[in-house]
Parts: sequence; structure tokens; C-alpha cells
Amino acid sequence: MRISPINKPLVLVTMGDPSGIGPEIIARSMASPSIKGLAIFMVIGDSGIMKQAVDASRASAYRMNVIHPGDDIEKKLSYDEDAVNVFDPSPILKATLPGKPSDEGVIKTLKCLETAVELMKAYKKRSHAVVTAPLSKERIATIEKGFVGHTEYLQEAFSAKFVTMVMKGETLCVIPVTRHIAVKDIAGSLTQEMIERTLMQIIDNISFLSSKKNACIGVTGLNPHCGEGGKIGDEENRIILPAIENVRSTYPDIEGPIAADVIFGKALKGEIDIVVSMYHDQGLGPFKTIDFDTGVNVTLGLGHVRTSPDHGTAFDIAGKGIASSGSMEAAIRLAVKGANGSNGN
Repeated sequence: MRISPINKPLVLVTMGDPSGIGPEIIARSMASPSIKGLAIFMVIGDSGIMKQAVDASRASAYRMNVIHPGDDIEKKLSYDEDAVNVFDPSPILKATLPGKPSDEGVIKTLKCLETAVELMKAYKKRSHAVVTAPLSKERIATIEKGFVGHTEYLQEAFSAKFVTMVMKGETLCVIPVTRHIAVKDIAGSLTQEMIERTLMQIIDNISFLSSKKNACIGVTGLNPHCGEGGKIGDEENRIILPAIENVRSTYPDIEGPIAADVIFGKALKGEIDIVVSMYHDQGLGPFKTIDFDTGVNVTLGLGHVRTSPDHGTAFDIAGKGIASSGSMEAAIRLAVKGANGSNGN
């Protein structure tokens, strides 16, 4: 049975860097039979760039429905599944091309992200979520000093005290405790409280992250072989194990610390459902090896549902029509699930 548009959530999709693959994977996703009709979609992006992407997707049934700042969104939205709603904040792009990143493109990227945040805060007429297409952190940092990434930007924008980055794929679900920090700073940054808060945020969203009622959470160690009893590091006994024991009183299905060179084998066998790693590459290296084409980045703790594909801008293939939309489609489906009430915030 088809759901009436009036009962569907609104899913915002930011364009990402207009010179990257974001626009084309969005256009391809909007045309996918697995996406059409799931929600009311509105792309926050440059209408000219999106028209190029829609035309390149060869979706002849597409039509553009452009919404401008100041418009009544509810009145202007098209509920037609073959239409692409595009909210276009200024400035209008004049010289940005696929595969050729530019300063004006970076400025528009930031404006689209800022606009999405404003709409998420202000729009109350229906449930909603946001999906963010890839941007270039390095290029944005040249204009917006201190920019680290989507997750940190959104944490500040929504005044969230603590957020958790989740990487969810068809096979693995991996959650790093520390994110975008230098390897030399990991041990000094890791605290028992940080691990406990990460675990509690996972537990609060367990039905969103796993289809299992009693999903098993596995926690890695920090050091090789979990420190070998303190010979090559004591973080396991001093920080990680106490955190696990404290949270286990609330949610008993937690195992660890487990050596990182063992835990992913257990996850692939189905013995562990969610892997909590101590740092970014410890968890995301195995994750992207297994789930690169279907992986989704989810942010917990914002008070709003936010997902994103797990890859970057891929400037080298932008505009060539060969970028896979698999991860973007998975991100959209998960955002819809969250907007329909399965936590994720």
C-alpha cells in the first residue's frame, strides 16, 4: 500500500562540493526505484549544477522544481515522484565545473550546509532528516578556518554536547570512539567517560543500528594484542575495561576489550553485531574494505537524523558518469528509516 505524501517525512539532501560526484549520485539516487516514493525529497544545492546532473542521469521523466529562499516550502514542494525539488540558496554558481574544484564552489557548499541546518531547526510541519553529500574538508578549511568535517560542524550547529560517528554497511557496523585526530594524540585523548558515552549513545539507538533485539556490541582494545597484560600499554585495563563494566550493568550484551586483529573476524562470523573501535583507521580500514559501496556515515546525538555516504568527493571521476550511487542510496534509505521514528538522533 502506498503512503500518502502528506504522511511522508521530508528528507533534505545537501549537494556537497559541486565539482565532486555529489550532484550526480544524488540525481541517480532520485531516479532509483528503491528510493522513489520513500519520502518527500528536497536537494539543497545549485539548480544549474543539479540540472546538469539530472540531464546526465538520462532520467527523461525528471523535471526540476526549484524553490527559492522566502518561498512557502510546503506550498512549493512537488510530491511528484518524477520531480526533483531543489532549494537553491545564493550565490548562483557561474564557473564551477565537474572535477575542477573552485573557491565559489566551496562557498556554495558551505551555504548549502548552513541552509540545511537552518531548515532542520525551523521546519516543524513534518518529520525530517538530512543526508549530506561529500565535501572537501581540506578545501573548505582554506576558507572556513578550523573546519574539521561534517560531524564536527553539525555538532556545533545543533549545540550537541556529545555526538557519535557510526559507519553502517550491509555487513559491518563500526563506531570509532575518537575521530579526526592525529594518531600521536589518540592515547592521550581517550578517556573512560568518552567510551562510556559512546556506548550509551549506541544503546539508546540500538534498534536503529541493528535489526537484532539483543545486538552484541564488541569493543576493541587500543594496543596490539590488547596490551599483552600491560607490557605494551595499559589503556585496556585502566580505561577500556572499566568503561565496559560500568555500561554492562545497563546493557549486558557487551564484549571486550577484544584485539582489533580478532574482532572483525568475529563480526564477519556474526558473533559481534556492532564494533566499537578506539580510533578512526582502526575501525574504518576494515569497514571500507568490506562495505565501501554500501557504507553509510550516521551521526548520533544531534537531535536530528543525519546520514551521509561513506566516500569522498572523487574529483578525479566527477562528471564522467561512472560514480556509484550505492552508498548514497543506502544513506537515503537509512535517513528515511530514522525520520520514520527508528531513533537515529
